[in-house]
Amino acid sequence: MAQPCGLYGRWVRVCAPALLLILLAACSTPAPQPLIFGAAPWSDGEVSAYRVTDVNGAYAGTARYDLIQMDEATWSLRRETSAQGTQEIVVVDMSEGEYRPSLATMVRIDSRGTEQVRTTYSGSEANLELTSKQNITTYQRVSIPSDARDQRSLVMLVRALPLAAGYATRINSFLPIVPILDRVTLDVRGQEEVQVPAGTFETWKVRLDTGDSETLLWVGVDAPHPVVKYVDGRNRGAYELIEFQPGP
Repeated sequence: MAQPCGLYGRWVRVCAPALLLILLAACSTPAPQPLIFGAAPWSDGEVSAYRVTDVNGAYAGTARYDLIQMDEATWSLRRETSAQGTQEIVVVDMSEGEYRPSLATMVRIDSRGTEQVRTTYSGSEANLELTSKQNITTYQRVSIPSDARDQRSLVMLVRALPLAAGYATRINSFLPIVPILDRVTLDVRGQEEVQVPAGTFETWKVRLDTGDSETLLWVGVDAPHPVVKYVDGRNRGAYELIEFQPGP
């Protein structure tokens, strides 16, 4: 049988396999769908408590999320973390349905003192009031997309998306502390059974990709879709559910 020769033959042997890998990678990445949230799967008074371990798997502390309905139009998400000598309390007020933030506060306490960041969201602006451990207050105004969500709320907001095999979407995310604005690509990596201290759950494995970090979440398939586990893409801490109270 005649064999490919010359430049053409070399292209077949070298380039064709590479092209096949590229095509396979493209096919494995689902096309993002428009960002559409559903009704809140959580209820007023819901509590999720987590055990936190560091990148080496050593115990680092605890975290707790509370969801409180302020009124018919507003939810308040409260996250309290105590890990490695630092206590951090974050509260994000956000709209019903769209979950866009209106006000967020962060208080961080360690052996050196207390610092605070208060963020007021207004359309395409975020107004930051930063108070240092030396009790010095500065102000900053940052332009953001009008559809940006507060980064600290994303772990819970994923639960309100129509997660399914092959689902993907994109979310604008803002972290006031630095500040950092990310265009996050979210995609469902498959279905997995996960065992954590709170029990064994059938979950969707979800990836949040910012381009320079990847956060992985395991979200319960069954309502109210608790976040069973997640691994933070930036600090590499792992959060495993130890208690879930769905609210009254």
